[in-house]
Amino acid sequence: MNYNPTEEEIAFVNSALAKFNEEKVGADNHELLNIVEYDGNNSIIAGILGGTYWGWLHIDILWVAEKCRKQGIGSKLLKAAEEEAKKRGCHSVHLDTMSWQAPEFNKMHGYKIISELENIPAGNKKFHLIKEL
Repeated sequence: MNYNPTEEEIAFVNSALAKFNEEKVGADNHELLNIVEYDGNNSIIAGILGGTYWGWLHIDILWVAEKCRKQGIGSKLLKAAEEEAKKRGCHSVHLDTMSWQAPEFNKMHGYKIISELENIPAGNKKFHLIKEL
């Protein structure tokens, strides 16, 4: 067993799973969906990173610089990503967030918690959320 595989070995495993999945359910047509926001000095102040596949948008990261929070920037990015996902034919969104991050923000935007993991890390939770577009 190799506990430190090379990039090529990791790529092989990813490719093998993608091939298996495609044989079972067809191509996922994965396409990145990444948006960043800048301030007047052309510095990045926020971003949303994710992708679309099999009719879903998956949001990996939604981040807003602390000094720029509570100004609607996160909402603007989320709406932009959802609109682009609809253009790509997506019907739903899924994401996860930690208890100290933004579960209330996501719920405020129509996301429903579908599962929780306890004690990740100790004393905290990880939430999995979905929303129909």
